[in-house]
Amino acid sequence: MNTKQKMNETEMKEMEEKIEERVTTLMTTAITILIQAAIVFGITLLVLKFVWAWMVPDLFPGAVAEGLISADLTWKTAVKFASIMVVVNGANSSFKGSVSKK
Repeated sequence: MNTKQKMNETEMKEMEEKIEERVTTLMTTAITILIQAAIVFGITLLVLKFVWAWMVPDLFPGAVAEGLISADLTWKTAVKFASIMVVVNGANSSFKGSVSKK
């Protein structure tokens, strides 16, 4: 092998290492985001479901009595609220990241 081929092999190995490092970083970041979203979803779901029945009737007794607000939150509605909170949390995190970089 001549020196040009050796240099090309060395460059190829360096490129492969850089690509592997980038893919590893990307996958680690993606997994971290998914875990964070799952944790926020679970905590929000449980807190909303159980705190709703405790607080809403006390805060809005007239609205609950008239049927304007449900005294008990269904699991389906709690999942919807938790999903919204995961999206808001993700948007908030990305906004903080973009502001702190500048």
